[in-house]
Order: sequence, then C-alpha cells, then structure tokens
Amino acid sequence: MTTKTFKEDFRKRTKGIDNIMIEAMFSDYVLYKNGKRIGVLFDNKLLLISTENLKKLLPDAPEETSFDWGYYKLTHIEDLENVALLEQTINTTYNDLYFEQELVADLSAMMESYASYPDITAKIYNHHITFLRFCYEKKLLKKQPIDQLGRIVRMHYTNSDLTEDGIKTFEQLYEKWLNYNDKNDDKTDTRAVDTKTLEKYYTKILAEQA
Repeated sequence: MTTKTFKEDFRKRTKGIDNIMIEAMFSDYVLYKNGKRIGVLFDNKLLLISTENLKKLLPDAPEETSFDWGYYKLTHIEDLENVALLEQTINTTYNDLYFEQELVADLSAMMESYASYPDITAKIYNHHITFLRFCYEKKLLKKQPIDQLGRIVRMHYTNSDLTEDGIKTFEQLYEKWLNYNDKNDDKTDTRAVDTKTLEKYYTKILAEQA
C-alpha cells in the first residue's frame, strides 16, 4: 500500500517534469509520462521499469521482485530527495522505452482531419513537401523523404527517423512552419514554398541553442 502522503510528496518533487501522470491502482499508483507507463509507486517506493541506461545511471540500485509486472524488471529508486537525479531517472526510463517510437510528424492524421476539404489537404501536402525536403537537405532526417517525382515517401515520422541534429531542431522548426502556413488567403501557395522564411526559422533556432 502506498500512502497519499507519499504520493503527494512524490508529485511535488516531480512537478518540473513534463506530462507526468499518477493513476490509482488498487492501493498503489501507476506512473506515466506522455501517456506511457514507466513505473509504479508501490509500498511507498518508486519502482521504474529497468532499462540499460537506467542501470548505468544507478548501477547499485536494487531490482524489485515484489511487484509482478509481466516480463518487466523494476528498479527501486531510493534517493527521492535528490530532485535533479529523480528527474533524470524518470526521463532516462521514458527515453529508453519510448523516445525512438515517439511521433514527431503525422501527415496522414492531419490530412484525414480535413478529408472533406480537398483544397486544405492539398495545401497541407504541398507545404510538407517543402518542409521535408528542407529537413533532409539540412541533414535533420536520415532518409530522403521525397521521391524522384516530388512525392512524399512517408506520411509519418518518429524520433528514430531524425539525425542527432534533427532531434535538437526538428520539432521547433516544424511548429513554426505549421503556424506560418496556418492561413487561408491569396498568399497560401507562396508560403508553401517559402524556403527563405524556413531558413530564417532554422537559423534562429540554431542561434538560440548556441
């Protein structure tokens, strides 16, 4: 059994971590990040799913067998007072388990939501051609996303499709490009191929990261 006091203390210590959720399960709690299961609060202990990098981070941390969670092994995180280390263990676990599969762009879902508006889906498709080609030329994507006929090869992309530079810049650049193209006026076609603005966004992101 995990007490409400332990749960609330844990919640306060992890408030700086994005998208953490604690869900009651009988007399204990399941821990999620970005909707993905990463561990459990069990008998007033934090148990995270064991991963290779978590073991490297905490080589002496004990593995628990007191909680049956299928084929997963669970690592007992003992030092909960060290907030920086606590955040690192949670992010490490999440990244090891889910980061590579995490979607960074899903064109099919976006276009499906406008399936009844062919002019909008055409606009979305066209400005994504510009964006994906730019990202490949800047070595943000590992594989060529556009074929020889100028068509998009794949309609969804995950972190595993990004280079190291892409992981650092792709999402920010994508958000700026989508916002820039989120208009419906007589300049729509011009914006869809406006690589100068895209280059400006990219340069600014790099400068902010330097």
